[in-house]
Amino acid sequence: MNVLFLTYPYPNYVPDLLLHGLRKLLGPAVVDYPRKDSLYRGEIFGVAPEDQLISRLFPPEDTAIDREDIAGKIEKGFFRYIVCDSRLVAETVATDGDRALMRFGGIRSIPLFQDETRPLPRGLALIDGNDYPFPIPPGPYVVCRRETDGTDGTVPLPMALPEEIWQWIHAYRREPKAYSVGFLGSNRPFFHGEDRSGLMEAIAARYPDSLLGMSAIPTADTPSPSGRMGRDDYYRGLQQCRVVLSLRGEGYDTFRFWENAACSAVHVAQRMPLYIPDDFEHGRSILRFSDADEMIRLIDMVLDGSIRGEWIVQESHRRLARYHTTERRAAYFLDRMKASFS
Repeated sequence: MNVLFLTYPYPNYVPDLLLHGLRKLLGPAVVDYPRKDSLYRGEIFGVAPEDQLISRLFPPEDTAIDREDIAGKIEKGFFRYIVCDSRLVAETVATDGDRALMRFGGIRSIPLFQDETRPLPRGLALIDGNDYPFPIPPGPYVVCRRETDGTDGTVPLPMALPEEIWQWIHAYRREPKAYSVGFLGSNRPFFHGEDRSGLMEAIAARYPDSLLGMSAIPTADTPSPSGRMGRDDYYRGLQQCRVVLSLRGEGYDTFRFWENAACSAVHVAQRMPLYIPDDFEHGRSILRFSDADEMIRLIDMVLDGSIRGEWIVQESHRRLARYHTTERRAAYFLDRMKASFS
């Protein structure tokens, strides 16, 4: 099976994680075009100074990847599937504060497909990994979407966890527990209209031994804002917590959610209106809350031993390994593509 993956030059969680998983499954039969240089450098987290890079995320040498005559290979049907980051077909029409408003520019806006005398190839997939759903009209392609409840006719495709990051987190599994609750994130206001600051104040007041911190979003001018930990210290700190907390971000699906599922701590997460295939189960592999009172009640039950935290951690790891590594997410994607184009 040969797969062409048309890449956007800047880091973008969902397509980048899917590309990582597909390469794990199929090796050099997955051709990233143009070469996704940021992934070979170990960048997943957007603006990434040295202390945020993931070593060996992709092999440093990729000479086995054949990027010659891509247009000719498409015409001959060499690729069974062609995967496109939806940002390749997006036109920015306005901005709303920090959020860009985009519209669908059309598949024909991609240079490889601009010749309208030729039919579009079979097996096209658009990956909408944006923080809010990007409007894509129906067409001769499959749309895979991060932010969906599964009722919009798209294929739900949430983030997943690379094995390399899980191994990094797992390396600190024997760290002694020094904190009750852990949450380290940004202090940026949410697109969904929520503010973390009040919740953080409530947690700090009730659990004064917690590991809490919020920093500004990194930018090209300020890649390491005050208060932002390096990735190694971040994972070490999370493994010293008895509870790790997931809150919605600009989008509901956050990479923190998947990192937390790999920690040796009970994962307490805000309920979100998303469909996750083979989701974690409340009370078995995760604890979910709808408001601050429910969150505090669940944390109290973990800390006083009313909930068997070790059992929930084990089930979280089991489900993560079975369904939610990037390799398993890529296998799920290929199954859905096969079903769509059979």
